[in-house]
Amino acid sequence: MSILAVYITDINGQQLFEYPVSDSPPTNKILQVALRDASPEDVILRLSSDELLFHRKQDALDFLIPCTAAMPALVPLEFISHLIKVLHDYFQPPLSRQKIEKNYSTIMMLLNEMIEDGYPFVTEENALRDLVPFAGGLSKFLPTLPKGAANSLKSLTSSSSSSKSFSSDSSLPRSNVPWRRSNVKHNNNELYVDIQETLSVIIPALSPTQQLLNSINSGPNPAPSASAFYTPAVPQVLAEPIVAIAHGSVLATTKLSGVPDIQLILSFGNRLLEGPAFHPCVRLARWRERPGTLSFIPPDGKCCLLQYTISGVESGPIGGDLKTGLGPMKDEFEVRVWSRVPRNVKFVENLRVEVVFDGERVQNVKGTRASSGEFNIEKKGVGVWRFPGKTPMGWNASLRGTMVVNEDLEAGPDGTVAQEFPKYIRISYDCQGMLVSGAKVESLRIVSGKGLDDRAKPYKGVKYLTQGKDIVIRG
Repeated sequence: MSILAVYITDINGQQLFEYPVSDSPPTNKILQVALRDASPEDVILRLSSDELLFHRKQDALDFLIPCTAAMPALVPLEFISHLIKVLHDYFQPPLSRQKIEKNYSTIMMLLNEMIEDGYPFVTEENALRDLVPFAGGLSKFLPTLPKGAANSLKSLTSSSSSSKSFSSDSSLPRSNVPWRRSNVKHNNNELYVDIQETLSVIIPALSPTQQLLNSINSGPNPAPSASAFYTPAVPQVLAEPIVAIAHGSVLATTKLSGVPDIQLILSFGNRLLEGPAFHPCVRLARWRERPGTLSFIPPDGKCCLLQYTISGVESGPIGGDLKTGLGPMKDEFEVRVWSRVPRNVKFVENLRVEVVFDGERVQNVKGTRASSGEFNIEKKGVGVWRFPGKTPMGWNASLRGTMVVNEDLEAGPDGTVAQEFPKYIRISYDCQGMLVSGAKVESLRIVSGKGLDDRAKPYKGVKYLTQGKDIVIRG
């Protein structure tokens, strides 16, 4: 089982880069035929009984890796992710056609280190910096690379004598830590930790009893209003989430000289971390002895120390609901959204509410009245209610409208076409300064630092971010 080749193409399938690993890998033309017949969601395609194609789009480029069918699927998919991270590290995002063509020889040398006998070998950015210079060393000898020369160049970089010429000098000191480059020096020593959580929630529609309780709490005769507020801003009774999951990442950005040894202590309360995944630099034995303690020698620059999942979290600082069958004709719907008042948070940003409906049965939405924000139909079956800028805590807004049913639909037994309403709403936002799981940093300290000036006082910072990405509320 092995990787057969690495191709990089533009979005039209034109080949920009080729790195053959086997003697006779599938050509880009064969891969493009397979891609043409596939749906965009298919990241794994079968080329033959013995070969598979793994691909991913990134920065208007397509990364293609044909492999033998026996290769575990996770290996090439993770390799593509690592390759993109390495290219971003070397050439800065976003990647483009010009960057690939200009740095062809450097990318060739990188893949010569990253793949060994058809299998991923060195994939850490810090280790590759010691092996491959940022400037394309081969460009001095091959200023222009003719088409079809990839096999020749691969043979050149793979030979032992050429490797010594075009890779970094073997006489230079190498780091004893695989993920950290040697001789790291910074004028300003800094250490930042960012914890980010992505919230996914599904809230069912209110039961008839809950709807009745809310109508009683709102009073028998609510005062009429010229605004969109036809019902109380925040209902008294809310449905319990079916699903409430936080996917978290602990990110570290280190700009520290020498070889620092760091200890980060996290607190998750009494919550259980599901499927935690660690960076290789984290000492797992220390975590097992003291859960929540991350002890590590970090890579230079950015890295993800820990990824985790926590179930049963709070539904977040933004709530909402969807009501249908309102108005004199019982043909209106109403969407309400509000912000709660969590501690230490003053606002959320990039708040948007997607109103999802049947795009085949609904032509348009008429008579929309929003107390705040802007509502537009942005694509078939989806209307987006946006709130630009910052949305304060303790705030609420309401949107009403009527869906225009497609006149070409077949009428029912009574000779009329049934009125359509939204199926559900989806809320998204960014909230700085809080985590829905309640996780927090208890302490962050540099235990020791070989090569770090004793007089240096590194700057340390911690930030929290909750991103509501998939908060679905059914009507």
